[in-house]
Amino acid sequence: MLLPSYKGSTLRGGFGHAFRRVVCAIKSRECTDCLLKEKCVYSYIFETPPSADTKIMRKYISAPHPFIIEPPAGQRRGYTPEDELTFGLTLIGRAIDYLPYFIYAFESLN
Repeated sequence: MLLPSYKGSTLRGGFGHAFRRVVCAIKSRECTDCLLKEKCVYSYIFETPPSADTKIMRKYISAPHPFIIEPPAGQRRGYTPEDELTFGLTLIGRAIDYLPYFIYAFESLN
């Protein structure tokens, strides 16, 4: 596998697809039209709504995502299936409760 110089966008994109595959109950719908979006883990992580009582984010339809992926340092781009790819993950707020979903989604990327 050949990754781009900045691996962060590839990790985030692959993770997003895997996360939706893992947690979405109605895979054929957009989140905005989904009946389950208020309680959906995917919707919370990727379509993060601002808090109802917020004064700062009240004009925005979504808040910043409650996670940070820190890509591996270095310029290495080539990886084989046996290689390990190490990166950092920071979960913020309620996202911490969804750690098992993050782990399962990342494991499904291999």
